[in-house]
Amino acid sequence: MRVTLCHCLACQRRTGSAFGAAARFPSDRVQVSGDFTEYVRRSDDGDDRSFRFCPECGSTVFYTTDDEPGMIAIPVGAFADPSFPAPTMAVYGARQHPWVELADEVERGETWDSLRPLYDAGDYEGVADRGRELIEKHPQYGYLLYNVACCESLVGRPQDAIGHLRRAFERSESFRRLARTDSDLDPLRGEPEFAELFG
Repeated sequence: MRVTLCHCLACQRRTGSAFGAAARFPSDRVQVSGDFTEYVRRSDDGDDRSFRFCPECGSTVFYTTDDEPGMIAIPVGAFADPSFPAPTMAVYGARQHPWVELADEVERGETWDSLRPLYDAGDYEGVADRGRELIEKHPQYGYLLYNVACCESLVGRPQDAIGHLRRAFERSESFRRLARTDSDLDPLRGEPEFAELFG
């Protein structure tokens, strides 16, 4: 499970609040029953999000996204549990209301976003080098750890990559599931220490 906050304008409009909060689960671990109505909404990135609502009360009960086909997101409010785990990730910080304050341990998506142009340009060594500096500042950021490990894998730094993957897996099991098929990690698949990460 991964709990996230989204400050994008689409989530603000959808929820009628300052942000959306959701817990994401692998779809094979969620059983959906009962009636629901579907509404597809476009995100700030232009991706489609399929929201399912209770036809009786109108509450969002779950949603899926095109960019995470194996996951189901359930709004935190649907659990009606004040002891529900806190978020570990927040995205669209540029649209965050100034009066919303997040704990330091909540990862900011913008941290990885600052490296994304290098990744998209194929400068994996640049990502690995600059990512290392960011990891020193934000050692608890799982998404950053995972993505930097992918780039370290691609530039032949297996020990760094495996160390960062191990730390990412400690933050969330969702990274371990992702790593099973992520082609960026193919250079590590022959490493015994990589295999040990999967038990």
